Amino acid sequence: MATEAELSSRGFVIIMLGVGVLLCCGVPAGSVYLYRKDTRDEPGIRAAADAYLSAVVRHDYNGAYDMLCAADRRRESRADWLDRPAAGYGVTGFRITDVTIERPSETPTLRWVTAEVTYSDQAPRTVHLNIEQQDGDWKVCGPDVR
Repeated sequence: MATEAELSSRGFVIIMLGVGVLLCCGVPAGSVYLYRKDTRDEPGIRAAADAYLSAVVRHDYNGAYDMLCAADRRRESRADWLDRPAAGYGVTGFRITDVTIERPSETPTLRWVTAEVTYSDQAPRTVHLNIEQQDGDWKVCGPDVR
């Protein structure tokens, strides 16, 4: 028959082994889950960026403003956004090169689209458009590429 001290130390060893297994298996599995790319959202994110950039190329700035997230629209009214000059050059085209979805454990999911934007009178520029889902729609949260 085992003594109380042996049972106590055996229980401690079993608990420590369980903790070790959780650390060795649970942390990597959790990391894979948190940083995995959720491809279900990717088409909607890509479509939102495409629609925004297409509106900018067409100089449909009202349409582009409608695709901005609520924070960007609070920061700048439609009238101010439309009155602001487009920095003296115009967007002539774009190519979406990547859609990124990152799920850090302590912050909200980050989503952005990387696009190469071409301008009429300057070199192409790589931009990262932040995308958020608001009221069921994907919205662009800067930067302004005009």
